[in-house]
Amino acid sequence: MTIKKTIAIASAKGGVGKSTVCSYLATALSKSSKVGVLDADIYGPNQDILFDINDKNIELDKKNTKRPYTPKNVDNISINSLGFLLDKNAAIWRGPMLSSAINQIYEKTNWGDIDYLLIDMPPGTGDAYLTVCQKIIPDYVILVTTLSKLSIADLKRSEQVFKSLNTEILGIVLNNVHQSDQLKSFCLESENLILDRVEFNEKFIDLVYPFDDLELDTVFINTIKAIKEHE
Repeated sequence: MTIKKTIAIASAKGGVGKSTVCSYLATALSKSSKVGVLDADIYGPNQDILFDINDKNIELDKKNTKRPYTPKNVDNISINSLGFLLDKNAAIWRGPMLSSAINQIYEKTNWGDIDYLLIDMPPGTGDAYLTVCQKIIPDYVILVTTLSKLSIADLKRSEQVFKSLNTEILGIVLNNVHQSDQLKSFCLESENLILDRVEFNEKFIDLVYPFDDLELDTVFINTIKAIKEHE
């Protein structure tokens, strides 16, 4: 099993479209690469919804005692989710249990040979960040934010945490999908880190997989370029 690059998709604030950006980026990258998605958002795993996965049971390969979890395969994308592994009460687990669950699903999943593993992170800056950065050790993190003051404030918190953990921030994706006529400018000291802007498009609203008609390579062309340049 070989994972060439691991990229965390993160935001301290919930509801900014992190899971959506993760799924769109995975779909765009899968057109020319082998991609895996780890849904580590214990508070609201959504990758099964975004990729229209109806079977929520985790698949086990009993012959593979080291990595028995078999990810779901959707059009060349290997997907595994904490939502497949944990019960409905998992969202109230304390930090150590959460950390253990994230590490377990990562370590015990047979990802195969893939070019990119994208980790859909839970919101916040607590134990989940520590687990991913210190146990999984991603090559990069991509931060997602809307243009609201609250989201930008949390974005700055995320930047500080990842920098303190020595995790390289590849850049920021601005999700403007629900803000078609306001807040076009973005004032932040790290303006040079902005990868791409997801502008308003009615096709994004309540969209289900597959996302082909969105021309995803165009939407995320700068993000994909940045990933390729860092290889």
